[in-house]
Amino acid sequence: MFASIDEAVEYWKDELSYVDDAKVTGYVGGYPVVEFTINKAAWGLVKDKKKFGRIVRSSEMEGGIEVGVSTCFYQTASLEWEPPVLRVCGYPEVINRILGKVM
Repeated sequence: MFASIDEAVEYWKDELSYVDDAKVTGYVGGYPVVEFTINKAAWGLVKDKKKFGRIVRSSEMEGGIEVGVSTCFYQTASLEWEPPVLRVCGYPEVINRILGKVM
């Protein structure tokens, strides 16, 4: 688990080769909105937008279980893809799961 959203953002910038930049741009419902600038070479790896709903929902469940709250993360995350920006809102563990599934 991440201690803070800032720690999570630094981890994603350092560990994910397809992320050129990541930053917190605001909060929605108390959850951070993180914008990831995706390297152009990785654009083809992003899953079809039709799958985003299922990716988000399964990530909410798995992230909630990891944190220990299970279903409390229902409808707390969102995902938008407007190349080159991937915008993800949610709890850091949920965002981490979304990143793993969307690419």
